[in-house]
Amino acid sequence: MSAGVRRLDRRLWYGFLLGGAAAAAVALVLPAPAARWALAGVEVGAGLAVLAGIRRHRPEGALFWRLLAGGLFLFALTHLAGSHGPGSLLALSGAFLLVTVAMLVRVRACSRPGHHRANVLDGAMVVLGVMAGTWPVVIGPVLAERWNHPTPAAVFGFCTILMLLRVAGAAVLLLAGDPRNRAHQLVVASTFLLFAADATFAVSDRPPTVWHILAWMAGHLMIGAAALHPSMARAERGADPETLSRTRLGLFAVLTAFYPLMTGLNALPRMAGGPPPDGPPPGESGLHMFVLPMLLGVGVSVLLVLRMGMLGNLAQRRARALDAALREQEALRAELEHRATHDPLTGLGNRAALTEALTVAVGRPPGARGWLLLLDLDGFKEVNDTLGHPVGDELLVALGTEFRRLAADGLVARLGGDEFAVIVPGAALDTADTLLHAAARDRTLGGHPVRVSASIGVLALDDVHTCADALRDADVALYAAKAAGRGCYRVHAPESDRHGNRTATGVG
Repeated sequence: MSAGVRRLDRRLWYGFLLGGAAAAAVALVLPAPAARWALAGVEVGAGLAVLAGIRRHRPEGALFWRLLAGGLFLFALTHLAGSHGPGSLLALSGAFLLVTVAMLVRVRACSRPGHHRANVLDGAMVVLGVMAGTWPVVIGPVLAERWNHPTPAAVFGFCTILMLLRVAGAAVLLLAGDPRNRAHQLVVASTFLLFAADATFAVSDRPPTVWHILAWMAGHLMIGAAALHPSMARAERGADPETLSRTRLGLFAVLTAFYPLMTGLNALPRMAGGPPPDGPPPGESGLHMFVLPMLLGVGVSVLLVLRMGMLGNLAQRRARALDAALREQEALRAELEHRATHDPLTGLGNRAALTEALTVAVGRPPGARGWLLLLDLDGFKEVNDTLGHPVGDELLVALGTEFRRLAADGLVARLGGDEFAVIVPGAALDTADTLLHAAARDRTLGGHPVRVSASIGVLALDDVHTCADALRDADVALYAAKAAGRGCYRVHAPESDRHGNRTATGVG
């Protein structure tokens, strides 16, 4: 979006709010009946703002905004009619129906797939909790007062149910929608404000005051402002409804405390002064004023237990999944460590394992370092060339297994190709003889007779100070064994020859 478009959006947004503020200022100085016309003008303006926002921002869920616009126009028609005739009551019912359906549509769009059950439980708790808390002070008395007038009572009951559903939808939208979406924030705030204004108006026996009209203006202005905000085009999904966020935890706490708190506040006047001499006020007698709210409160508690059970089961499933993932990660780590220090063909240690073992060995005091035997197979290339690499690999595996068995008290490693290394704590020459005889044994591999020999360089680790020195000197002894005719071992001598190079002596 270009800077010019953003500036134009801001001008439209602030211009709409300034126009609404001007209408509210006019309503303050007008008598209440005339202020209803200003309210109707604000509602028409808000509906037009919603249509303008749809055309300008092209939202993903345009149905939500179209339903809101229709509801705003019907609210304006209700206030323009200014009477309680059938047409006015029908328009009022239609307005409540449209805005409630709009809220439910938006909640559906913002809900994560597969989590509708959690959202339904959250919404049901809000409906029952608000109904339980407001029944003794709002819903019950008003219904009792209008009970002898079926049409107003039916309209009030119908609109009350829709308003509760709308509040529940706003609460779920607050939990399931993106908390950073300004349009969502304005719609949710307008719903709560309009509910408070409708509830206080319902319990009053007078026509709407200027403060009710101002509250309705502010609520509908918020809807228009939400439609003009660029964020109205997006219906992002927010937090996972299966997580116990701080907002959800706060909602559960409010719903749990709302019914007892409202019941206590409703009982305070009676506790202070008792009922009036001529009996309780109309609508405040009868079991329905106490039993029904109590049952609604019980319903909230039951739903809360079910909801917490869902969260507990989810926590257990996630804990098991996390434990399985950690086990898998540990197994993978162990496998990677094994691969890093072992030869994949023979399962023996590799050069890294040998280097680590040599570093530890040369770090010990002299006399406790042990011996290094460097072994190279003689004739292995001919086996590979004549019988193929599979037979050569089979030979390496067989020799590796046998070398590991014969040098069980030491470390056996394959350095690559046909080269092996052995670290033993002592009896190095006996071990070298044993390895030579094992390598020279006749074998049948892949249906073919196979015979190789080995040359071994032997080094006392007391004669070196670093791992590199050990490998270099053992290699010198190995090449001395090959030069001596192969199939033998040579022990490295620490003295230098006349050229300054180390030499190997000994027999095999």
